[in-house]
Amino acid sequence: MRMPILLACLALGACDIAPPPERQSEAARKAAEHTELRDAIQQPIDRAKTANDPNVQADQAREKALEDAGG
Repeated sequence: MRMPILLACLALGACDIAPPPERQSEAARKAAEHTELRDAIQQPIDRAKTANDPNVQADQAREKALEDAGG
């Protein structure tokens, strides 16, 4: 009775171990490449989105200073 449970646990434990790169399936390699490409594309987009943040903050500070000055 204990032997099937032990074998099941060992089989599940072995599933967590990734195969070496030369034995990975083609789908796994394509998925990894897709992730790398997506990250390479997304990084410049993220930088572009945040590039104007210092200017926006400076504009907000100037507007607040004008309002505080009564203008």
